[in-house]
Amino acid sequence: MEVTTFNQSFNDAEFALWDKLGAVVRLSYGIGIYGAMALAGKFICSITGIDCMGGFHPSLTAIVEGLGYAVPPIMALLFILDDEVVKLSPHARAIRDVEDEELRSFFYGMSPWQFILIVTASSVGEELFYRAAVQTGVLPPFVPFAQAFGAVITAALTGSLYFVAASPKAWYERRQLKKIYSPLLEGLLALYLGFEWNQTQNLLSPMITHGIYSAVILGHGLWKIHDHKRRLRQRIQQLKSEERGSSSP
Repeated sequence: MEVTTFNQSFNDAEFALWDKLGAVVRLSYGIGIYGAMALAGKFICSITGIDCMGGFHPSLTAIVEGLGYAVPPIMALLFILDDEVVKLSPHARAIRDVEDEELRSFFYGMSPWQFILIVTASSVGEELFYRAAVQTGVLPPFVPFAQAFGAVITAALTGSLYFVAASPKAWYERRQLKKIYSPLLEGLLALYLGFEWNQTQNLLSPMITHGIYSAVILGHGLWKIHDHKRRLRQRIQQLKSEERGSSSP
């Protein structure tokens, strides 16, 4: 009995160590990607001769606007991911399945500071690339309605890149086609952030909106996964206790 307990404890410790190492690797990979996006955005801005910071200026107005713009998309997605909505809508079920899969494969196991770091890096890197460089530096010279066109095309580009990166085989495997929901949501968020930046003309606002949105949605999803596992462990322990009670004379 003692040997079995020791072996189980050793295996649990070993798995915990590998989980921590995996989280560090994923964190480094994510920060590297977002850092490369920021550098690419700076390079594009240097070629086109525009401000690579997208009018970034710390101010109370920008902070309030960023927080205010974050509320509608957060409330909309939390409503879609609600248990009752998921039971009634297969589309909502598909969205939550994909979101949960991404959370388990990338974010699960990260410490709070690692989670905050990757959310911050994604908010800064993506906004510098998509908003300051692509939406402002690449697309506007080609059309008269530059701002709206830039926001729409940037949103389409964002969704396409997310889909290619996350599900490269999904177009060819019908059973995986539900994975298009996640890039679609990213594209809609990018469109929303693009119009926000057009209105505020301060890159700090969409950065804050992006960061708050990601932190709330991802944090809520991780909490749901953790709560589900906790209840599952409690149920297993209860069944074991009932089994021992029924087997005892």
